[in-house]
Amino acid sequence: MRASLGTAVTDGRAATWIAGAILLAFPTVGLLAKHGMSALGIALAVLLGALVLAGRRWPWPGWALVLPVAGLLAVQALDLLIPPSCPPCAARWPQAAGAAVLLLPLAAGGMIAAAQLDRTLLRRAVVAGVVLGAAVAIVELGLDAPIYRVLNGRDAGEVVALSRYNRGIVALVLLAMVAAGILWREGRRLPAAGVVALTAAASMLGVSLIAHLGIALALATLAAAAVGERLVRIAMVVVVAVQMLTAPWVAASVYDWVVTENVAISDMAIRHRLELWDHGAALALERPWTGWGLDAFDHRPIAPERLARAVRMTKPEPHPHNAGLQLWVETGIVGVLLGIAFLGAVAWRIGCLPRAVRPWATAVLAAALLPGLVSFGIWQTTYLAMIAVAAFAAGLLRKEGE
Repeated sequence: MRASLGTAVTDGRAATWIAGAILLAFPTVGLLAKHGMSALGIALAVLLGALVLAGRRWPWPGWALVLPVAGLLAVQALDLLIPPSCPPCAARWPQAAGAAVLLLPLAAGGMIAAAQLDRTLLRRAVVAGVVLGAAVAIVELGLDAPIYRVLNGRDAGEVVALSRYNRGIVALVLLAMVAAGILWREGRRLPAAGVVALTAAASMLGVSLIAHLGIALALATLAAAAVGERLVRIAMVVVVAVQMLTAPWVAASVYDWVVTENVAISDMAIRHRLELWDHGAALALERPWTGWGLDAFDHRPIAPERLARAVRMTKPEPHPHNAGLQLWVETGIVGVLLGIAFLGAVAWRIGCLPRAVRPWATAVLAAALLPGLVSFGIWQTTYLAMIAVAAFAAGLLRKEGE
């Protein structure tokens, strides 16, 4: 029995079973319990990492990825010591650092080979997980959350907001692009299109604008990358870099124009974003070199004059819903440049993949960047976990020997 167990650990079977189960469950868990994505992503990283270390192997992510992340964490740690520091921010730094250390090796792509994973089985797990997740999403969004009500003991008359499914739908979109790529590379073009169509249908039943835009952006990027994937990646890095570098000035200017011209904005969520971005721009320009530290956006007070003209913003929020502004506020221009360097390293790593894989990986990257740029906090563990798991799954697009 011990010999059999030991063989399963050393030959990759145990790692394959673990990874397969998590990839199969991930989209559904993300829909029914969004914070479960954090647990599953970290469990996958820890368990695979332990099995790899047991075999005396380690998939080093590479200095190009490690150095920018280490630099960002170092700047955040330094900000905890420089007055006026943010003492409450210290509680979150170990969590962000721990998530980065655990999830970066998982996302970097070397874990599949190091753990001797069965790619065929895991490809099936990704596709099955996406189909199952899309079916659950259609049931939940189309029939007023019956599974959620049963699992949580909610009454039939109680309102269940569709927004609670937003993060799960975004994770489903990311993994759907991987599943479609797997099927497409196997020559199964119709099933690949079917997976995308099923995911798009599930997404449209919900209210997540980020998910709607994400799948459209992924498909547009895929089409463009099929013609010129290198140019698409360069354009993506340049556009995101410009957005991040100019975020404080652009955010303030747009909001001033909205207020001065009394521009009518029917979507109050957009108005709220603009007000948060204006507050973030002010914080960024107050301390532009190294920022205020991790989570500072949630702890720095809003200027009274900004509160006076705000319609939706009444208090600080955990993050500004904008990756560029978040890096400016937390780590200043130093952190912004490190963030751009990390994105450039990711784009370069995609360029090292087999040619047939690059358009799919580029499309997944585009869909993964969008939520961070306009919605999610970049250090939220659920966001980091969904990106890491999607990146890990994207490694399955490579065929044996490639």
